[in-house]
Amino acid sequence: MMRILVLAGALALATGLAVAQPNGLVILLTDYGADSIYVGELKGAIYGKFPEAKVDSISHSIPPFDIVAGAYMLAESCPIFPKGTVFCCIVDPGVGTARKAIALETKAGQFFVGPDNGLLSLVAARDGLAQIREAGNTALWREGVTSTTFHGRDIFGPVAASLAKGVAMKEVGAELTDLVRLDLPPSRVEDRHVTGTVIRADVYGNLVTNIGAANLGTLGIKRGDTLKVKIGGTSYTAPLVSTYADVPEGRRLFVLQSSGMLECAINKGSLAEALGAGLHASVVIERAP
Repeated sequence: MMRILVLAGALALATGLAVAQPNGLVILLTDYGADSIYVGELKGAIYGKFPEAKVDSISHSIPPFDIVAGAYMLAESCPIFPKGTVFCCIVDPGVGTARKAIALETKAGQFFVGPDNGLLSLVAARDGLAQIREAGNTALWREGVTSTTFHGRDIFGPVAASLAKGVAMKEVGAELTDLVRLDLPPSRVEDRHVTGTVIRADVYGNLVTNIGAANLGTLGIKRGDTLKVKIGGTSYTAPLVSTYADVPEGRRLFVLQSSGMLECAINKGSLAEALGAGLHASVVIERAP
């Protein structure tokens, strides 16, 4: 039985069949804004194609036009969702231009629809590509005139709904060999320090970096150590702790947050506000002398 399952899986990849069957979930990630008519119309277009869809969101508060921030947030959050989930991802400053609309399936068994501008590239690099298609089949688009400024409503949402409904990836459009990829420097260990960047400033003012536990382990850094950080143009020291309440209220701290990334924070305060720094700020970490 095990050999049959393995052979069936290999055959599915070789013939372009889905790694996982869609589960009816359509999960949205956009820069449209939390209280936006665009979100409402996007949902309406999805329900227009697939009334039984289960639509939910990761966030609609990606900073406007910030493809990098959207790519990081998508990569951080999508593994929480089950196989077969379809993600409709829209941070699209090039809407209406020659950039492609694409749909892809990862080897992790999830589906993603969005602009080919790098937004989906971190997920593709980490999870691997099972197949990728240009979303050129207009039969899957929203019926009527296609706007040059709202492909979320007219293309991405309806295509995502179609996939969630069970339409095969091969029906989406022509097969592609790759997608646009972001050229982002990874976190790296150099000598006695690790460098990275802020990938998310959350609603509390905590600064989440792309520095992971493995980076710190390479330097022998562990919980309880005092670290020195330079964020943008500001340097300070603080302890690496298990949780915010391990330091007094108002004190700075470092913590490995829920996705295993180093977070710079203030207990019950906003570090982003205190530093005047946030998304995309450079970060250098070392053990304090």
